[in-house]
Amino acid sequence: VEVVERPPALVLRDYREAEIRHGRLAMLAAMLWPLQEIIDRICIPESFGETTVVYGGPTLPFFPLLMTFFMLNLGYLDIFASEIKENEAGNAFLPGECFWDPLKILDGAPPSMKRNMQEREILNGRAAMIAVAAFFFEEAMTHKPIVSLPTNDLLFEPAYQVPYIQAWLDSQFGNIDYASSIIDRG
Repeated sequence: VEVVERPPALVLRDYREAEIRHGRLAMLAAMLWPLQEIIDRICIPESFGETTVVYGGPTLPFFPLLMTFFMLNLGYLDIFASEIKENEAGNAFLPGECFWDPLKILDGAPPSMKRNMQEREILNGRAAMIAVAAFFFEEAMTHKPIVSLPTNDLLFEPAYQVPYIQAWLDSQFGNIDYASSIIDRG
């Protein structure tokens, strides 16, 4: 068996592509995990909080099905892109490029702009991977949904409903009398 040595630049490009793909999945998961728990809290309040996603808690079937749908479509897109890469592009493609851009976001963009967009996508993907790992760790350690933990108030509650922000807003704007200022103008 003959071992073919690949240039380091191609190996690095493949690693970057793998990171972009994993980051895309993590961004979906970081969005859908809390959203699922928020909707569960609204739609099935009687069983919300008994157990968590990590421990297979009760949940509506919509978001697991939606995530499965996304993953199947991303798998299809991956197969579609790999076929184009093998048959048409060869080694001349950017990492994470799917050869499918329905919104034409990068259509006609210079290579520097495409590279800048990839760097942003990698940064956001890395942040999402850390967030999903933190979600898992928080739920595994506390046995509570992440949206109901007091340390996450600022992330999953409207700011005006957080008690210490309410107190600050009242201290800043509590002495304004809107009714009298409207009457004085008229």
